[in-house]
Amino acid sequence: MVCRKPFKRNDQVHTDTMATQIQHAKCFIYKAEFIKDTGTYEEIVNKYPNYKRSFIVSDNPITNLMVVSALKERK
Repeated sequence: MVCRKPFKRNDQVHTDTMATQIQHAKCFIYKAEFIKDTGTYEEIVNKYPNYKRSFIVSDNPITNLMVVSALKERK
């Protein structure tokens, strides 16, 4: 159901109140009342510590989950 496109630093995104996901603003699949917060991808990731651990902010996002996992383990 989610678009699966990689997030870029300046993409406009929403977080939801149900599953604490980040979704592109244009791809948000829930009603507007379920929007918890809005901002650029970088702002949202830096604003919420739980997202900071799970998401990488980059101008060249990596979509291969194996590579993302390996990069996180090195930090």
